[in-house]
Amino acid sequence: MKRIGKISRKKLAALLSLGTVLLGTSSVYANVWNPFGSYLVGRQAGSDAVLTPVNQFVTPAGQQVEFGGNPMSMKVHPDGKTAAVIIGRNNYGGDGINIVDLSTGTLINTNVTLKLSHMWGLAYSPDGKELYATGSSGSTGKIVVMTVADNGVVTVKNTINLPLAQVGGNINPQDIVMGPDGKTLLVVLNRDNSLGVVDLATGQLTSQIPVGNAPTSVILNGTTAYVTNVGGRAAQPGDLTVNSSGTPIVAEPTGSSATGTVSVIDLTNNTLKKTVTVGLQPARMTVSGGYVFVANTNSDTVSVIDSKTDEVVQTINVEPYPNAPKGSAPNAVKMINDHQLAVSLGRNNALAVYDWKGPKAEPRLAGLIPTAWFPVDIDMDSSNRLLVANADGLGSLGPERKLTIQGISVTGHSAYAQQGSISLIPSPTVKDLVRGTEEVYKNNNWFNALSQNDKPRHNKKPVAMPERIGEPSHIKHVFYIVKENRTYDQLHGDMGRGNSEPALTQFGENVTPNFHKIANTFPLLDNFYISGIQSASGHQWVMQATNTDYEDKETDVANVRSYPGGAGDSLAYASTGHLWDNVLKHNKTVVNFGEDTTSFTGPENKGNWTDWYNDYLILSGQKQGSLHVPIGHYEAKTDIPSLDPITYKPFPTFDSSIPDQYRYEIFKQKFEEYVKNDNLPNLVQMWIMNDHTAGTAKNFPTPQAQVADNDLALGKIVDLISHSPYWKDSLIVVTEDDAQNGLDHVDGHRAPAYLISPWIKKGITDSHYWTVINMVRTIEQILGLQPMNQNDAAASPMSELFTDKPDFTPYTFEPNRIALDTMNGTPGSDQPAVPITPAPAQTAPQPQPASAPAQETKDNQDHKPMSELEKLWSDWSDTNKDHFSGKNASPDKVNANMLNHVIWYATKGFDQPYPGDSKVLTPDEAAQLPESSAPSPAKN
Repeated sequence: MKRIGKISRKKLAALLSLGTVLLGTSSVYANVWNPFGSYLVGRQAGSDAVLTPVNQFVTPAGQQVEFGGNPMSMKVHPDGKTAAVIIGRNNYGGDGINIVDLSTGTLINTNVTLKLSHMWGLAYSPDGKELYATGSSGSTGKIVVMTVADNGVVTVKNTINLPLAQVGGNINPQDIVMGPDGKTLLVVLNRDNSLGVVDLATGQLTSQIPVGNAPTSVILNGTTAYVTNVGGRAAQPGDLTVNSSGTPIVAEPTGSSATGTVSVIDLTNNTLKKTVTVGLQPARMTVSGGYVFVANTNSDTVSVIDSKTDEVVQTINVEPYPNAPKGSAPNAVKMINDHQLAVSLGRNNALAVYDWKGPKAEPRLAGLIPTAWFPVDIDMDSSNRLLVANADGLGSLGPERKLTIQGISVTGHSAYAQQGSISLIPSPTVKDLVRGTEEVYKNNNWFNALSQNDKPRHNKKPVAMPERIGEPSHIKHVFYIVKENRTYDQLHGDMGRGNSEPALTQFGENVTPNFHKIANTFPLLDNFYISGIQSASGHQWVMQATNTDYEDKETDVANVRSYPGGAGDSLAYASTGHLWDNVLKHNKTVVNFGEDTTSFTGPENKGNWTDWYNDYLILSGQKQGSLHVPIGHYEAKTDIPSLDPITYKPFPTFDSSIPDQYRYEIFKQKFEEYVKNDNLPNLVQMWIMNDHTAGTAKNFPTPQAQVADNDLALGKIVDLISHSPYWKDSLIVVTEDDAQNGLDHVDGHRAPAYLISPWIKKGITDSHYWTVINMVRTIEQILGLQPMNQNDAAASPMSELFTDKPDFTPYTFEPNRIALDTMNGTPGSDQPAVPITPAPAQTAPQPQPASAPAQETKDNQDHKPMSELEKLWSDWSDTNKDHFSGKNASPDKVNANMLNHVIWYATKGFDQPYPGDSKVLTPDEAAQLPESSAPSPAKN
């Protein structure tokens, strides 16, 4: 695989010796080049590189040990011969504990089940005869005790149950260590804001020592324990706070946490000795030479605490290249020897090695070592090799799902098929660090980061896509529209061009005529990827161009603490802010329709889908009568202070019982005000989400009808904008927030996406690798916004899709081809979508009436009563309807694998097995599949 040209290693070594890793200047690297070309996500032919869906290659150093799942913690046995690795959640081939023989780098114990659905921490007893692991089963936090054989193989001995948290729900145990007396275990109780002491003789939790908010890691130094508090100090009266799983977090206006602390515990009397202020969202620590080193994930620093005084005596700024913005997410530290500190850079897929000569000397960055995707833990073996646990490993390269339709075999990939790894890396030499630094720069596109962010030039004429941020653009308004949960193949497998797979298509052109027309009119993007794995991470990537270390780990352990599937947790918000914060920072204007809102409430009875659909018919002039809820009586709420003032309150949040047609009418009214008053904001962000569907729940439309509703809403929005005075200087950007609810033959993160504007090239198929990070960068480039963090700073804008020869032809929406009010359980609703008889030719297409009948077909004429299997899946969907609608609704709170199954059956037929299954499954049978534990979001 062709890669970016090499810089002189001699030059690099010289630069490193001067204490900098500046590899070039803007004059040397003036031509910005995106290294990702048209490569597909996954392993690259003829190379050791793997392309991730977050604009990074990974080329991990050392020997790799791969296995299914997301490793969260790793510990080397006291004898140095083996290492234990724990998997965050028990799905897609990863379950419990893996034991690695360090002499051979092979697994000698694989997927030792702990009977836990969520897992986190590991600790060996000093003699190595027992291994302890933390995790949860349902709402119960647990510690699993294992015996260890002489060869390192483990056997479960017993399990200790922990009480519920003081705030209710799962206590969420995380890191764990053996107490200094050898008779107790110290376990971080994350949702209880305490450090637990467990008596091993009785298996009882004997003490809960209060610490700070959301503690995560614990380390010993003699009889003193240090505990990192991701959520910082306890809130005081007058503090601005944002909630996180029952705890008020001291926060910034952007919603992100404002403090980080380490609690110092005197274990002789189990009391809090001191609270030390460190950086934001501190994670793992190490002790060396009387100093405690703390990795601060949300401020890109390492705090050095003198254990004699328990004061911070040094703060190491993690800056992998000169003047780098924040975004490295340092999350673990380890002293390689007495003068070199290794820091795990989770977001950079690298270790940074610093020459450290005490707190009075400025540490020197000696170089970087590439790891696999998202390293989270570091240890060392007896031969001084660095061992690194890579939580996301090599991406969605786990178990494939094979399908044969009409004799044609295809392979489907899910975003949850994660392949984790650990790296066994020899102690690095200077040569290793030189070579490794070059690799990390290439993998992250940092060679281009400097020239790509040059200062704007004066007297430049406007173009569609400026070469530099701050230079003028013809485009003054951007509409950023976020949808839900579909893969590329689910919608566009039937395109007949591009990299498409018809066998995996579930919502083809009959269901989504507007998506297809847009993809045929504007660029078809067949190599576009979503960076998040589900809504809790997806919405963060879409709006932040990053994801916090906290939320990434929450995703990897199935969201025990919270599920911010559209806001809802202070700790999920990056210190670098959201896109709308960036707009406001640069004195631009922005309005929000639904994105990152968490509730939609008012005084009246909320009613059901039919009530809101009737309101749409009234608002659109298709029906007479009074609205069941007058506009403005119900208001959307958000927990993010900076978002609330710019949110248009009458626009609903996630709720499958409110059709997207209603959302369109609310947007239309406000947009027409903007046109009348000539005051359209620079950025309009919007969430239209009914392509999520409600499965086959009663009193909801079928999955096909809900996706058709979403399709029609987008078509109408584009139509409205394109027939307005703002069309001439607007860009519409459309993405899904994640692609977990389906399969794709390329990768589970591949999703449909659209760029729509007079300034966008028409009718092309673009196979360039793009992600939502490129989308964010494109918006920033056009509106003159500096990047928020390292991810969008290194990302290329989607320049090649723009043209300076505009075509102002407006878009005319396509009417729905299936009735939007085709309800689950009605005759014919279990059949694959068929088109409505087309309306006669008109000057502008009109939506089909609410009661438009489906075209008569033999399938409909021969429709049989609902089968027992259909009833079972209808009952399952109905049982979960509170996740789809109402005050507890949140995207993806229902189990993704289960929802995928029922949507497959509803769109393909209840006699068609889901890809990878040998037969059609009942809900109970599908629930037994390992992947049905993901995402299993928090109910706390």
